[in-house]
Amino acid sequence: MESDNTTMQSFARGMAPETAERDYISVDDGGDFGYHPTVAALLRDYEYIGEAVCIADRAGNAYRLRLDDTRQLYLGPSHGLVDFSWLRQAALRAEHKNLRDHPLRRFYPATREALLTGLFETLSLEQGGEPKPWTVVVDGVESHPAGLHDLDRQLAGRDRLDGVTVRDPFGHVYRAARVPAHRRHAPAGSICYIEIQPRANRTD
Repeated sequence: MESDNTTMQSFARGMAPETAERDYISVDDGGDFGYHPTVAALLRDYEYIGEAVCIADRAGNAYRLRLDDTRQLYLGPSHGLVDFSWLRQAALRAEHKNLRDHPLRRFYPATREALLTGLFETLSLEQGGEPKPWTVVVDGVESHPAGLHDLDRQLAGRDRLDGVTVRDPFGHVYRAARVPAHRRHAPAGSICYIEIQPRANRTD
C-alpha cells in the first residue's frame, strides 16, 4: 500500500515514478547553471516558480516548476524540447561570467546531443556530484585524484602548469592553465582546464 501511495503522489505532482529517478540540469533567473541528480534535489535548490527559467533532462525535454494545492513546488510534465540555441548561448555566457564555478572548457558543441551530453557531464563534475577518479600526469608521474576539487588542490601549489595533462572520468583530455587574476569571479590562483585532442589523435 505504501508503494501505491508513493506512485499516486508522483502522478499527482505531475511526474511519473521513472521521471523522478532522472537527473536534470537547470538555469536560474540569474543565468547560473545547476546539476540535480534527482527531482528531489532539484526541488531543494529552488524556492519559487520563476526562479528556474529552464529545466531539461538528458533527452532535451523541457520542464517547469509548478505549485500544488498546498503551494509546494513540484516538477510539471514536459512541455516540449528546450530551445537549444538559447541553451547554448546561456551556457557560453555562464562560462565567461564565472570561471570559478565553470573551470572545464570543452570543445564548442556542434550538435544538440553534444551540448546536452557536455552540460550534464561538466556540471556533474564541477558541482561535486558523486566523486569519480580523474587522471593527471605531472612531470611524467600519473596520479588519480578523487574529483575536481582534489585535482585543484593537487595543482594549486605548482608555479608552472606547462605540460600538465588531465583526463576526466568521461575520457576528455585537458591542459591545465592558470586563470588571469583580472577575470571576474576568479580568485587568485584559480585553474581552468582547456580540452585538447588526445595525443593519439593530434596532428601537431
